[in-house]
Formats: sequence, C-alpha cells, structure tokens
Amino acid sequence: MDVPGTPRPGIEFPIRLVGIPRPREASLAQRMRPESQSHTQHVSDQHRTDPELRERTVSSMVSASLLAVLGTLIFAWALRAPDYPWLFFVGALPWIAGVIMFARALWRYTHL
Repeated sequence: MDVPGTPRPGIEFPIRLVGIPRPREASLAQRMRPESQSHTQHVSDQHRTDPELRERTVSSMVSASLLAVLGTLIFAWALRAPDYPWLFFVGALPWIAGVIMFARALWRYTHL
C-alpha cells in the first residue's frame, strides 16, 4: 500500500532533511554522539557555575549603560549649543564605546 509523500523502497529520496543521518551514517553518528555531548555538556556546566564571570559580565553591562547615558547627555548639550559642533563627536565617543561594551557583555552573558 502506497502512502502519499513517502518514497518507494529502492529509490533514494532526493531531498534529505538536515540533521537526519542516512541509514549507513546512523551507526557512525550514534558512536560519536555520546562523547561529544558529554564534552560540550561539561564545558557548558563549567561556565554556568562560575558566579564571578557572571558578576563581571553584569557589571560590564552596567558600566556600558552609564557610558551610553553620558554620551546621550553630551549629545543633548550639543543640540542646545550649536556653536560647538565638535560636541557631537565628543558625545559619540562614550556612546559608541558603551554600545560596543554592552553588546560584548550581552554576548558573553547569553553564551555562558
């Protein structure tokens, strides 16, 4: 009995879903998986239990936020004093540094 959508025996299905091994690859994949999973699990457990790293990451995020606020205040000052166009550049420095620091800290925090 033919079920629509399933390939016939003897004809290899032309589209293989990603992540599903072929029958001859299954034994190799099953042999390699437990070791690699235990290694990645050990590494991720080691980083998740490090409270000092988490604390430093959060403090970097707070510092980055303060730099961004400082840059925003300098931008607001530059808008009120159009005679000093260089204030925009001065305001951009801490703002960009804060955004970059925050992005790096957020990346570290989500990939602990």
